[in-house]
Amino acid sequence: MQSPGKSSGSVSEIGRRLAHNSTVMGQQSFYDRPLVRRLQDIFWHPKPPMKVTQRQFDGADKELRVTAGKRWDEIDSSDYWHYLLDLCYVELQPDLFDYLFPAFLIRWWEGLVSRQGGPESECDFYRAIDRGQVFAKMMSLSRREQVYAWMVDAYMDAVDQWGGNLSLDYDSKAGNKLQGPLTSFHAIGQSIPILPEIWDRLQDVKCLGVAQWWLVLGIGIAWDENECPYIPAWTRDHGGGGVYILESDASIFEHGYLAENLECLNAELTIQLLIEKLFEASPFLSETSFFDLLFVTRQRLEMDPEFYQARIQRFLHYLGQPNLGGVIRAPLAG
Repeated sequence: MQSPGKSSGSVSEIGRRLAHNSTVMGQQSFYDRPLVRRLQDIFWHPKPPMKVTQRQFDGADKELRVTAGKRWDEIDSSDYWHYLLDLCYVELQPDLFDYLFPAFLIRWWEGLVSRQGGPESECDFYRAIDRGQVFAKMMSLSRREQVYAWMVDAYMDAVDQWGGNLSLDYDSKAGNKLQGPLTSFHAIGQSIPILPEIWDRLQDVKCLGVAQWWLVLGIGIAWDENECPYIPAWTRDHGGGGVYILESDASIFEHGYLAENLECLNAELTIQLLIEKLFEASPFLSETSFFDLLFVTRQRLEMDPEFYQARIQRFLHYLGQPNLGGVIRAPLAG
């Protein structure tokens, strides 16, 4: 007769099996996502390097070796500090880059979806790739174009998943920061030359998330901070106040938008386009609590299009300036 501790049906054994099955299922769900599978293909299913020869920027060589041995699904905030600094400042080990950089791209995408941002530590993801010029230095033209296309799809996937999650409460813990997808849009504008492709995709207002994207931009053009009657006024404890139209997720203070990104918006963003997109957003927001805000925003813009076209021009001017995202009181005011 088997002892209770060795019975195949014992509580401890069942618990171990459930824990194992949960881990396996978690790994499967992580790697089975289409965007993750695409990255595996783009980087030729990379494996951890046999040896780490890269010297970590702040001397954290041991920590870097630990990170290099992790599975992609294990990469977390404990790994951001040392590798983001390396992306910025040191000569990169190619096979280590090919293994770790896709994992950071996945975390970037997940941060867009949750509207929590990241990866970020002493250096954020956007600053790391801008300062280190890793797309030019570490990728062939073919791979770079594939990664750019992947990032466009990742951003739009996050905008799609934003649908129904718009909040005016500025509850950062819930990831409902009002202008979240707009601040990441600005960060991309400063660091990665893919905004023309994203902009083209945003023209097709075919889902609630894209409709919300245009609503947030419209609010930022229509009202200065603390002016919109539908948005609670700013307080020290709860935030609020409106759409901070120039806020960026990137800690890039030396320059504003990249030239090709700014050129796209300069050529295409007009008050007529904005009003048109808000009109196209109406069916998607008609059954939500934000329809009145959409209607009032569009009406406000339509009442004086020349005035708001001037605000758009000031908006575009600031996008090309250093310190994008800094606090500028009423930046679009005449």
